Amino acid sequence: MNENRLVAVLAMVVLVPSALWALRDFREGKARLLLFSRARSKVETSLADNPRKFWGYSAFNLAVCLTLGALCVMLFFKPVE
Repeated sequence: MNENRLVAVLAMVVLVPSALWALRDFREGKARLLLFSRARSKVETSLADNPRKFWGYSAFNLAVCLTLGALCVMLFFKPVE
């Protein structure tokens, strides 16, 4: 396994649990930003309290997951030089 694939696999190991936590929070009607540590981040919003902030946080989390997922796929399939 070359270095690119190793980095892609390690990034997916971090991305998959984060995406699952974000999905669980979304289904429960609450949202926290994935950018910061979930254990220490007290910045949280719910759909009932502030819908605009909830959808903003959810869109940001989706953008982070899609961007990292695309980068992982590109790194995994990058040709060896």
